[in-house]
This record gives sequence, C-alpha cells and structure tokens, in this order.
Amino acid sequence: MRKALWTVMLILIPGLCLADSHKSIAEVWQCELKEGKEMKDVMANNKRWLAHTRKMAGTDEINSWSLQTAVGDLTKFVFIDGYPDMKAWAAAKSAEESEEGKAIEETFNLLMDCTKNRLYNATRT
Repeated sequence: MRKALWTVMLILIPGLCLADSHKSIAEVWQCELKEGKEMKDVMANNKRWLAHTRKMAGTDEINSWSLQTAVGDLTKFVFIDGYPDMKAWAAAKSAEESEEGKAIEETFNLLMDCTKNRLYNATRT
C-alpha cells in the first residue's frame, strides 16, 4: 500500500506543479488524523493556510492538494504543496512565523500528525 501511494505521488507531483518555467518545488507531507478529528476541518484549515501563505508570499502560484484514502484507513492522507520556486517556498515558511501563521499551524497540530515530509524539485516534461 505504501509503495502504491508513493508511486501515485511521484506520478502526480510533476503534473500538479505547473509553473511557467516548467520547474517547481513540491513539498509532500504524510499525515494522519488525530482520534475524533475530521478531514473537513483539516481542509478548512488548509484553505486558511493557503490564503495566508499566498498573501504573505505575494504570489497566487502557491497551491496545495490533498490525496485522501479512497479504500482502507481513511485517517491517512497526503498533502502536496506546490511552489513556483525556492523563493516562494521560503516566503511560505516565513509566513508560518507570523501570528496568523502560528495560529494556523497550532490548529493543524490539534487536528493531525504529519510524520514525514520531503521537498522535491519537480520538472514538467
């Protein structure tokens, strides 16, 4: 199951990150809902994160996708955050240090645990 998930992600990442230069940065997070928490709350908070990050980074080229389990353990999911370049990624990380960013991160921590993440260079062919 894990191999299949990683295979799907590696196929999707380049297609999801569609910067004009054909090169992007993709950050992939493996996560799991905490007991009693719901995916709809994670998604609502992720919308807050995306709006705040775009505002602070000064670009609408930052995107976020969720890959949710269709069959099996429905508490496990993956986020893929796409950035046009390392400058936008760094700006997104800086946005997390603002008061609003800290509140958003605190909400994520109440809803889910993310045990692994990776940063990829994605090239569209």
